[in-house]
Amino acid sequence: MVNIPNLITVFRVFLVPVFIMAVFYGRFKLALFIFLLASLSDALDGFLARKLRQVTRLGIILDPIADKSLIDSGYILFSFYQKFIPVWLTIVVLSRDILILFGGWLLSVFGKIEKIRPSFLGKVTAFLQFITILAVLINVNWNIIGKGGLEFLFFITATFTIASAFHYTYRGIRELNSE
Repeated sequence: MVNIPNLITVFRVFLVPVFIMAVFYGRFKLALFIFLLASLSDALDGFLARKLRQVTRLGIILDPIADKSLIDSGYILFSFYQKFIPVWLTIVVLSRDILILFGGWLLSVFGKIEKIRPSFLGKVTAFLQFITILAVLINVNWNIIGKGGLEFLFFITATFTIASAFHYTYRGIRELNSE
């Protein structure tokens, strides 16, 4: 039986290098289209996985990898190559992701990874990180958000990203200390 949600997730993974090339070569309208297509496919695969009862271990692992590959590549490119996002924000976003990866690895070593799920704060943070990339792409294409609006969004995204990092660290330590 073909797992449609997993196929959509794999499609999203393949969109990441296309997104990277579009940004790298300054094709920002194409980058916006690819980013929106990847984001819509993320919502679709999650919906279908639940609706068709096709949630799989592969999907649970691959979905966040696809999401973070898209988001993190956007932050890296827009900070270090295009200079549209401040480097400090990219460092905050990437540091949180590294912390979560390390924490997930540590929890798996101790056989506790099954107990940790995304928190509401983590989901809000991921949404804000997505919105930040989307806002930058919209602003690069049409300059309608303005520097002040972007700076406010950068601050809010950083605040939630840091709060989420502390929250996941707390949850991970608590889980490691539990029996």
